[in-house]
Amino acid sequence: MPHLHLVIDTPEPGDWHGRLDVLEALEAAGWVGDDDMPLSILRHPSGAVWAVQNESNDSGLDCPNGAVIQFPGDTPTVVVVAACLAAASQD
Repeated sequence: MPHLHLVIDTPEPGDWHGRLDVLEALEAAGWVGDDDMPLSILRHPSGAVWAVQNESNDSGLDCPNGAVIQFPGDTPTVVVVAACLAAASQD
């Protein structure tokens, strides 16, 4: 598995970037933006799906095994990314 180096740019006050930090990290790990909503929904070939749910930065992860994990908007980036990577690597 490749090593990821995560650099998170802080948005300007008043700008809403969703969880662009998570999105960029997952794309670097091989996740692909959804055709209809590429900045809000990412899919992994394993079947895992991560999506931003609202402007409060809440997001969710649908795991290949059927589990669903909800992340409040203030969940640290590293936690969300780690959960997504773990879900995508399940056999």
